[in-house]
Amino acid sequence: ARSVVGVMRFRGGEKPPLEDSSPAIVQKLRSFDVYSKVHDDYRVRTKSGGVISLVSLATMAILFLSELDNYLTVEVVDHVKVDTTLSQKLPIGVNFTFPRIRCDEVSVDSVDSFGQSQIDASGSLTKFELDAQGWRSEGDQKPKQGDCLPCLEAADFFPDMCCNDCQELKQAYRKAGLPYYHVLDTAIQCKNSVGCQIAGDILVSKVAGNVHVALGRSRVKDGKHVHEFNIKEVSDGFNTSHSIHRVEFGEQVVGFVSPLEGTTKIVRSGAYMFHYYIKLVPTLFEGRDRTVYTHQYSVTDTAKNAMVKKGELVGLPGVFFVYEFTPFLVQKVEKSVPLSHFLTSVCAIIGGVFTVAGMIDTILYRGYKGIKGASGKQAI
Repeated sequence: ARSVVGVMRFRGGEKPPLEDSSPAIVQKLRSFDVYSKVHDDYRVRTKSGGVISLVSLATMAILFLSELDNYLTVEVVDHVKVDTTLSQKLPIGVNFTFPRIRCDEVSVDSVDSFGQSQIDASGSLTKFELDAQGWRSEGDQKPKQGDCLPCLEAADFFPDMCCNDCQELKQAYRKAGLPYYHVLDTAIQCKNSVGCQIAGDILVSKVAGNVHVALGRSRVKDGKHVHEFNIKEVSDGFNTSHSIHRVEFGEQVVGFVSPLEGTTKIVRSGAYMFHYYIKLVPTLFEGRDRTVYTHQYSVTDTAKNAMVKKGELVGLPGVFFVYEFTPFLVQKVEKSVPLSHFLTSVCAIIGGVFTVAGMIDTILYRGYKGIKGASGKQAI
Protein backbone atom coordinates (compact mmCIF):
# COMPACT_ATOMS: atom_id res chain seq x y z
CA ALA A 1 0.00 0.00 0.00
CA ARG A 2 1.18 3.40 -0.83
CA SER A 3 1.05 6.19 1.66
CA VAL A 4 -0.55 9.34 0.48
CA VAL A 5 0.97 12.54 1.57
CA GLY A 6 -1.49 15.43 1.70
CA VAL A 7 -0.05 18.82 0.89
CA MET A 8 -1.83 21.96 2.09
CA ARG A 9 -1.71 24.88 -0.25
CA PHE A 10 -1.25 28.34 1.32
CA ARG A 11 -2.78 31.47 -0.17
CA GLY A 12 -0.47 33.87 -1.94
CA GLY A 13 2.24 31.31 -2.15
CA GLU A 14 2.95 31.48 1.58
CA LYS A 15 5.36 28.94 2.93
CA PRO A 16 4.20 26.66 5.73
CA PRO A 17 5.42 27.70 9.17
CA LEU A 18 8.64 26.20 10.30
CA GLU A 19 8.57 23.86 13.23
CA ASP A 20 9.53 25.59 16.48
CA SER A 21 13.00 24.46 17.41
CA SER A 22 13.15 26.25 20.79
CA PRO A 23 14.28 24.25 23.79
CA ALA A 24 11.58 22.45 25.69
CA ILE A 25 11.99 24.60 28.82
CA VAL A 26 11.42 27.75 26.74
CA GLN A 27 8.33 26.24 25.15
CA LYS A 28 6.92 25.42 28.57
CA LEU A 29 7.03 29.13 29.42
CA ARG A 30 4.06 29.53 27.09
CA SER A 31 1.85 27.85 29.63
CA PHE A 32 2.44 30.80 31.99
CA ASP A 33 1.44 33.43 29.41
CA VAL A 34 -1.73 35.10 30.73
CA TYR A 35 -1.67 37.67 27.94
CA SER A 36 -3.06 35.57 25.11
CA LYS A 37 -2.68 37.08 21.68
CA VAL A 38 -5.32 37.45 18.99
CA HIS A 39 -4.35 37.56 15.34
CA ASP A 40 -4.95 40.91 13.66
CA ASP A 41 -7.28 39.23 11.16
CA TYR A 42 -9.71 38.45 13.97
CA ARG A 43 -9.77 41.88 15.60
CA VAL A 44 -12.92 43.97 15.20
CA ARG A 45 -12.59 47.74 15.30
CA THR A 46 -15.67 49.91 15.89
CA LYS A 47 -16.42 53.64 15.99
CA SER A 48 -17.61 53.42 19.58
CA GLY A 49 -14.35 51.70 20.49
CA GLY A 50 -12.39 54.57 18.92
CA VAL A 51 -14.36 57.15 20.90
CA ILE A 52 -13.86 55.20 24.14
CA SER A 53 -10.12 54.88 23.42
CA LEU A 54 -9.73 58.64 22.90
CA VAL A 55 -11.70 59.41 26.07
CA SER A 56 -9.60 56.86 27.98
CA LEU A 57 -6.33 58.42 26.81
CA ALA A 58 -7.52 61.90 27.76
CA THR A 59 -8.65 60.62 31.18
CA MET A 60 -5.31 58.90 31.75
CA ALA A 61 -3.43 62.08 30.81
CA ILE A 62 -5.50 64.26 33.17
CA LEU A 63 -5.16 61.83 36.08
CA PHE A 64 -1.44 61.42 35.41
CA LEU A 65 -0.84 65.19 35.47
CA SER A 66 -2.86 65.46 38.67
CA GLU A 67 -0.81 62.71 40.29
CA LEU A 68 2.43 64.29 39.03
CA ASP A 69 1.44 67.63 40.56
CA ASN A 70 0.69 65.88 43.85
CA TYR A 71 4.08 64.15 43.69
CA LEU A 72 5.95 67.42 43.06
CA THR A 73 4.03 69.31 45.79
CA VAL A 74 5.72 69.27 49.19
CA GLU A 75 3.34 68.98 52.13
CA VAL A 76 4.27 70.72 55.38
CA VAL A 77 3.18 68.89 58.53
CA ASP A 78 2.92 70.85 61.79
CA HIS A 79 3.72 69.57 65.28
CA VAL A 80 3.56 71.53 68.55
CA LYS A 81 5.88 70.93 71.49
CA VAL A 82 7.46 72.84 74.38
CA ASP A 83 10.30 75.19 73.40
CA THR A 84 13.53 74.33 75.22
CA THR A 85 15.87 76.67 73.28
CA LEU A 86 15.66 79.60 75.70
CA SER A 87 19.43 79.98 76.00
CA GLN A 88 19.89 80.93 72.36
CA LYS A 89 20.39 84.45 71.04
CA LEU A 90 17.88 85.83 68.58
CA PRO A 91 18.88 88.04 65.61
CA ILE A 92 16.22 90.63 64.77
CA GLY A 93 16.53 91.78 61.18
CA VAL A 94 15.28 95.32 60.55
CA ASN A 95 15.04 97.77 57.69
CA PHE A 96 13.03 100.92 58.26
CA THR A 97 13.04 104.54 57.17
CA PHE A 98 12.49 107.74 59.14
CA PRO A 99 11.98 110.46 56.52
CA ARG A 100 12.07 113.33 59.05
CA ILE A 101 14.65 112.23 61.62
CA ARG A 102 18.35 112.70 60.90
CA CYS A 103 20.72 109.78 61.40
CA ASP A 104 22.59 111.68 64.13
CA GLU A 105 19.26 111.96 65.97
CA VAL A 106 18.45 108.25 65.64
CA SER A 107 19.49 105.73 68.27
CA VAL A 108 18.29 102.13 67.98
CA ASP A 109 18.17 100.68 71.48
CA SER A 110 17.01 97.38 72.97
CA VAL A 111 15.90 96.54 76.50
CA ASP A 112 14.82 93.11 77.79
CA SER A 113 13.03 91.84 80.89
CA PHE A 114 16.37 90.85 82.45
CA GLY A 115 17.37 94.52 82.49
CA GLN A 116 20.00 94.13 79.76
CA SER A 117 20.26 97.12 77.45
CA GLN A 118 21.96 97.89 74.17
CA ILE A 119 22.56 101.58 73.53
CA ASP A 120 22.62 102.63 69.88
CA ALA A 121 23.23 99.15 68.52
CA SER A 122 25.04 100.55 65.50
CA GLY A 123 27.73 97.90 65.42
CA SER A 124 25.46 95.57 63.46
CA LEU A 125 23.32 98.27 61.84
CA THR A 126 23.98 100.52 58.87
CA LYS A 127 22.54 104.03 58.63
CA PHE A 128 21.95 105.82 55.34
CA GLU A 129 21.39 109.57 55.13
CA LEU A 130 18.31 110.59 53.12
CA ASP A 131 17.44 113.88 51.46
CA ALA A 132 14.05 115.59 51.52
CA GLN A 133 12.83 113.41 48.60
CA GLY A 134 13.79 110.19 50.39
CA TRP A 135 16.83 109.42 48.24
CA ARG A 136 20.16 108.47 49.75
CA SER A 137 22.48 111.45 50.03
CA GLU A 138 26.18 111.99 50.62
CA GLY A 139 25.57 113.80 53.88
CA ASP A 140 25.61 117.42 54.95
CA GLN A 141 27.13 120.09 52.79
CA LYS A 142 30.82 120.55 53.50
CA PRO A 143 31.72 124.20 54.31
CA LYS A 144 34.46 125.88 52.34
CA GLN A 145 37.49 127.35 54.02
CA GLY A 146 36.72 130.82 55.28
CA ASP A 147 32.95 130.35 55.21
CA CYS A 148 30.85 131.75 58.03
CA LEU A 149 27.29 130.51 57.57
CA PRO A 150 24.50 132.19 59.57
CA CYS A 151 22.96 130.61 62.64
CA LEU A 152 19.45 131.66 61.56
CA GLU A 153 17.20 132.35 64.57
CA ALA A 154 20.08 131.75 66.99
CA ALA A 155 21.94 134.68 65.42
CA ASP A 156 19.75 137.03 67.46
CA PHE A 157 21.45 135.65 70.56
CA PHE A 158 24.94 135.08 69.10
CA PRO A 159 25.42 137.53 66.24
CA ASP A 160 29.13 136.79 65.79
CA MET A 161 28.80 132.98 65.83
CA CYS A 162 29.34 130.94 62.65
CA CYS A 163 27.31 127.77 62.06
CA ASN A 164 29.14 126.04 59.23
CA ASP A 165 27.60 122.60 59.70
CA CYS A 166 24.41 121.12 61.07
CA GLN A 167 25.89 120.18 64.43
CA GLU A 168 27.07 123.75 65.05
CA LEU A 169 23.63 125.05 64.06
CA LYS A 170 21.86 122.72 66.48
CA GLN A 171 24.32 123.59 69.23
CA ALA A 172 23.65 127.31 68.71
CA TYR A 173 19.89 126.67 68.99
CA ARG A 174 20.41 124.65 72.18
CA LYS A 175 22.45 127.46 73.74
CA ALA A 176 19.75 129.93 72.81
CA GLY A 177 17.05 127.67 74.21
CA LEU A 178 15.25 127.44 70.87
CA PRO A 179 13.63 124.41 69.19
CA TYR A 180 15.46 123.48 66.03
CA TYR A 181 13.58 120.57 64.42
CA HIS A 182 11.53 122.90 62.22
CA VAL A 183 14.64 124.36 60.52
CA LEU A 184 16.39 121.09 59.67
CA ASP A 185 14.47 120.72 56.40
CA THR A 186 15.39 124.17 55.11
CA ALA A 187 18.73 125.15 56.66
CA ILE A 188 21.53 124.94 54.10
CA GLN A 189 23.73 123.20 56.67
CA CYS A 190 21.20 120.35 57.20
CA LYS A 191 18.80 120.03 54.27
CA ASN A 192 20.85 117.39 52.42
CA SER A 193 20.29 114.92 55.28
CA VAL A 194 16.80 115.23 56.71
CA GLY A 195 15.97 111.51 57.00
CA CYS A 196 17.56 108.19 57.85
CA GLN A 197 17.28 104.58 56.72
CA ILE A 198 18.44 101.88 59.13
CA ALA A 199 19.17 98.29 58.06
CA GLY A 200 20.86 95.34 59.73
CA ASP A 201 20.51 92.88 62.60
CA ILE A 202 20.21 93.30 66.36
CA LEU A 203 21.16 90.34 68.56
CA VAL A 204 18.97 89.97 71.66
CA SER A 205 18.31 87.36 74.34
CA LYS A 206 15.29 85.09 74.02
CA VAL A 207 13.24 86.87 76.67
CA ALA A 208 10.54 89.51 76.45
CA GLY A 209 11.80 92.98 75.59
CA ASN A 210 11.62 95.80 73.11
CA VAL A 211 13.58 97.49 70.34
CA HIS A 212 12.93 101.20 69.93
CA VAL A 213 13.89 104.46 68.32
CA ALA A 214 12.89 107.33 70.59
CA LEU A 215 13.51 110.98 71.37
CA GLY A 216 16.65 112.02 73.19
CA ARG A 217 20.09 110.64 73.91
CA SER A 218 19.81 107.22 75.53
CA ARG A 219 22.05 105.90 78.28
CA VAL A 220 21.99 103.63 81.30
CA LYS A 221 21.62 105.49 84.58
CA ASP A 222 21.49 103.70 87.93
CA GLY A 223 20.84 100.42 86.10
CA LYS A 224 17.93 101.86 84.13
CA HIS A 225 17.59 102.74 80.48
CA VAL A 226 16.76 106.45 80.16
CA HIS A 227 16.43 109.04 77.40
CA GLU A 228 17.65 112.56 78.09
CA PHE A 229 16.42 115.58 76.13
CA ASN A 230 15.48 119.20 76.54
CA ILE A 231 11.73 119.68 76.22
CA LYS A 232 12.35 123.07 74.60
CA GLU A 233 14.08 121.38 71.66
CA VAL A 234 10.88 119.59 70.69
CA SER A 235 8.32 122.21 71.57
CA ASP A 236 7.43 122.41 67.86
CA GLY A 237 7.07 118.61 67.58
CA PHE A 238 9.12 115.48 66.92
CA ASN A 239 8.19 113.81 63.63
CA THR A 240 8.22 110.03 64.05
CA SER A 241 6.84 109.22 60.59
CA HIS A 242 8.29 105.90 59.46
CA SER A 243 8.10 103.08 56.93
CA ILE A 244 8.88 99.45 57.78
CA HIS A 245 10.48 97.48 54.97
CA ARG A 246 11.60 94.44 56.94
CA VAL A 247 11.21 93.03 60.44
CA GLU A 248 12.29 89.41 60.94
CA PHE A 249 12.91 87.41 64.07
CA GLY A 250 15.43 84.78 63.04
CA GLU A 251 16.40 83.49 59.62
CA GLN A 252 14.01 84.10 56.76
CA VAL A 253 12.08 81.12 55.38
CA VAL A 254 10.34 81.20 52.00
CA GLY A 255 6.58 81.22 52.45
CA PHE A 256 6.57 82.79 55.93
CA VAL A 257 4.67 86.08 56.09
CA SER A 258 6.02 89.16 57.89
CA PRO A 259 2.92 91.20 58.87
CA LEU A 260 4.86 94.42 59.52
CA GLU A 261 6.49 94.64 56.10
CA GLY A 262 5.07 97.50 54.06
CA THR A 263 3.71 99.38 57.09
CA THR A 264 3.88 103.19 56.82
CA LYS A 265 2.84 105.79 59.41
CA ILE A 266 2.72 109.50 58.61
CA VAL A 267 2.73 112.22 61.28
CA ARG A 268 1.42 115.64 60.28
CA SER A 269 1.98 117.43 63.59
CA GLY A 270 2.79 116.73 67.22
CA ALA A 271 5.08 114.07 68.66
CA TYR A 272 3.67 110.57 68.30
CA MET A 273 4.59 107.38 70.09
CA PHE A 274 3.94 104.17 68.11
CA HIS A 275 3.82 100.78 69.81
CA TYR A 276 3.88 97.47 67.93
CA TYR A 277 3.00 94.58 70.25
CA ILE A 278 4.44 91.40 68.76
CA LYS A 279 3.64 87.81 69.77
CA LEU A 280 6.48 85.52 68.70
CA VAL A 281 5.97 81.81 67.98
CA PRO A 282 9.26 79.86 67.88
CA THR A 283 9.31 77.73 64.74
CA LEU A 284 11.63 74.90 63.70
CA PHE A 285 11.45 74.38 59.95
CA GLU A 286 12.85 71.04 58.81
CA GLY A 287 13.19 71.09 55.05
CA ARG A 288 14.52 68.43 52.73
CA ASP A 289 17.86 70.22 52.43
CA ARG A 290 18.20 72.29 55.62
CA THR A 291 16.86 72.94 59.11
CA VAL A 292 16.07 76.52 60.16
CA TYR A 293 15.18 77.88 63.59
CA THR A 294 13.11 81.05 63.20
CA HIS A 295 9.97 82.78 64.51
CA GLN A 296 6.55 83.56 63.15
CA TYR A 297 4.63 86.41 64.70
CA SER A 298 1.39 88.33 64.95
CA VAL A 299 1.17 92.02 65.75
CA THR A 300 -1.17 94.72 67.02
CA ASP A 301 -0.29 98.40 67.11
CA THR A 302 -1.28 101.62 68.81
CA ALA A 303 -0.52 105.28 68.11
CA LYS A 304 -0.76 108.22 70.51
CA ASN A 305 0.22 111.89 70.35
CA ALA A 306 2.51 112.39 73.33
CA MET A 307 2.41 116.18 73.00
CA VAL A 308 -1.05 117.15 74.21
CA LYS A 309 -0.05 120.79 74.21
CA LYS A 310 3.05 122.73 73.23
CA GLY A 311 5.99 122.16 75.55
CA GLU A 312 4.37 119.29 77.46
CA LEU A 313 4.82 115.55 76.89
CA VAL A 314 2.77 112.72 78.39
CA GLY A 315 4.98 109.99 76.96
CA LEU A 316 8.20 109.38 75.09
CA PRO A 317 7.82 110.01 71.34
CA GLY A 318 9.26 107.22 69.24
CA VAL A 319 8.66 103.84 67.62
CA PHE A 320 8.64 100.81 69.93
CA PHE A 321 8.63 97.12 68.93
CA VAL A 322 7.54 95.28 72.06
CA TYR A 323 7.88 91.50 71.75
CA GLU A 324 7.24 88.45 73.89
CA PHE A 325 7.61 84.72 73.28
CA THR A 326 5.12 81.87 73.55
CA PRO A 327 6.38 78.79 75.46
CA PHE A 328 5.50 76.45 72.59
CA LEU A 329 7.53 75.51 69.55
CA VAL A 330 5.90 74.82 66.17
CA GLN A 331 7.80 72.18 64.26
CA LYS A 332 7.19 72.29 60.50
CA VAL A 333 8.38 69.23 58.60
CA GLU A 334 8.39 68.99 54.82
CA LYS A 335 6.84 65.72 53.67
CA SER A 336 7.15 64.61 50.06
CA VAL A 337 5.38 61.75 48.28
CA PRO A 338 7.70 58.72 47.83
CA LEU A 339 8.57 57.70 44.28
CA SER A 340 7.14 54.22 44.91
CA HIS A 341 3.78 55.74 45.84
CA PHE A 342 3.82 57.84 42.67
CA LEU A 343 4.62 54.85 40.44
CA THR A 344 1.95 52.75 42.14
CA SER A 345 -0.65 55.46 41.59
CA VAL A 346 0.32 55.84 37.92
CA CYS A 347 -0.01 52.07 37.38
CA ALA A 348 -3.38 52.09 39.15
CA ILE A 349 -4.58 54.96 36.95
CA ILE A 350 -3.52 53.27 33.69
CA GLY A 351 -4.81 49.85 34.68
CA GLY A 352 -8.06 51.13 36.16
CA VAL A 353 -8.95 53.33 33.20
CA PHE A 354 -7.99 50.60 30.74
CA THR A 355 -10.13 48.00 32.53
CA VAL A 356 -13.19 50.23 32.92
CA ALA A 357 -12.93 51.35 29.28
CA GLY A 358 -12.73 47.71 28.17
CA MET A 359 -15.85 46.82 30.17
CA ILE A 360 -17.79 49.75 28.68
CA ASP A 361 -16.65 48.85 25.16
CA THR A 362 -17.65 45.19 25.65
CA ILE A 363 -21.10 46.14 26.94
CA LEU A 364 -21.71 48.53 24.04
CA TYR A 365 -20.44 46.06 21.42
CA ARG A 366 -22.41 43.09 22.71
CA GLY A 367 -25.50 45.23 23.15
CA TYR A 368 -25.17 46.46 19.59
CA LYS A 369 -24.68 42.88 18.27
CA GLY A 370 -27.67 41.66 20.27
CA ILE A 371 -29.94 44.41 18.94
CA LYS A 372 -28.69 43.85 15.38
CA GLY A 373 -29.23 40.10 15.65
CA ALA A 374 -32.74 40.51 17.01
CA SER A 375 -33.72 42.94 14.24
CA GLY A 376 -32.27 40.51 11.61
CA LYS A 377 -34.40 37.63 12.84
CA GLN A 378 -37.55 39.77 12.72
CA ALA A 379 -36.79 40.71 9.11
CA ILE A 380 -36.52 37.01 8.16
